[in-house]
Amino acid sequence: MDYLLTEKGKLDLEAILKDRSLYAFDFDGTLAKIVQEHHAARLSRPIRFWLEKLAKRAPTAIISGRSVEDLRSRVGTAVPHLIGNHGSEGPHTRQEDIQQVRETSSGWLELITGRFQDELIRSGVTVENKSYSLSFHYRTVEQRDEARALISRIIAELSPPPRIVLGKSVVNVMSPTASHKGTALLEYMRRLDCSTALYVGDDETDEDVFALRDHRILTVRVGKKKGSAARYFLKRQTEITEMLRLLVEVGDQSIHTWSGCHEHGATRPVQHPNE
Repeated sequence: MDYLLTEKGKLDLEAILKDRSLYAFDFDGTLAKIVQEHHAARLSRPIRFWLEKLAKRAPTAIISGRSVEDLRSRVGTAVPHLIGNHGSEGPHTRQEDIQQVRETSSGWLELITGRFQDELIRSGVTVENKSYSLSFHYRTVEQRDEARALISRIIAELSPPPRIVLGKSVVNVMSPTASHKGTALLEYMRRLDCSTALYVGDDETDEDVFALRDHRILTVRVGKKKGSAARYFLKRQTEITEMLRLLVEVGDQSIHTWSGCHEHGATRPVQHPNE
């Protein structure tokens, strides 16, 4: 993995600006800081500012483990394309497929609440129902080893056996037939007629994109991690602001990059946000 904010990394960012590219991001830990309470995550003012600027100029998406409804409550109209539940929820999925995924998740939740509710309450583990997947959160739990053991025991009872993706103090379970972030990104590239893409994430769920190793996709991980398949990394989440600013300002210097967004030679000045 190479550090993105170097001359080499910036040249690769500039290269995808020359094509019709899709700019896609994870939410938690990428666009928003990881917070103690899952429901408190939000976009900072500078990130929202530059993200909105980018979305007005080029196809932009968020692909998150959160539900689309949850994302919309945090992002509003800043980004037009929202894909939820780790890639399985969105207009790219067939109705019959998403219905099957929803029924599977509903069946799991019924079993969990019927057999494990008391143990979950005592342990402090919370189960988030995202309609198309479930997430076991244990960030605020003191006895973390016991919490993980309970989660493992519950997952072993689920049928059909779920696809498991580990996150930061969270265990996500998804239907084995559900789309993942990698398949969702490729489908949106096709739908939006994008020949290249940028994808930025920070977690194990984002490795579904990184592991594609598709030369058309520039992959960036927030935080350097040995074994990650991402091509580049950022040192910290706050560097997302700098990356977004570069994309907007360099893109505005090449009017052909933002096809259909401006008339030739009619670049609009970018007003910087107050920090």
